[in-house]
Amino acid sequence: MTLMNTSPRNDWTREEIAALFDLPFTELVFRAASVHREHFAPDEVQLSTLLSIKTGGCEEDCGYCSQSAHHDTDVKATKLMDVQAVLQAAAQARDHGSTRFCIFAWRNPKARDVCQDHRDGEGRAEHGAGNLR
Repeated sequence: MTLMNTSPRNDWTREEIAALFDLPFTELVFRAASVHREHFAPDEVQLSTLLSIKTGGCEEDCGYCSQSAHHDTDVKATKLMDVQAVLQAAAQARDHGSTRFCIFAWRNPKARDVCQDHRDGEGRAEHGAGNLR
């Protein structure tokens, strides 16, 4: 059984998975680094920026998340950021070296919570729609 196949797979057997769990941790790290180096430059790291465009007050009840309105946290709820402010943050992220800009608010926002400009993706094309290269 070869565990060093670097092509993506979705046909793993239980025996192959068990064999991975039996490997020493340093062997797993070595193999992961070897696969990574085959597909990416070893001396580069992707710099990404994540921006919360709506903080707090989420209706979801995720036990791990401080954004949830169901939990008493010190997170102050904010309104949805203005589209221009988001675009400005994306430009600033690009200027500071980010090659990926991700925005999030919460899962499944209601239409009333997202202004028309946000729904239409105003500014996406001219700002790279997430990819700032």
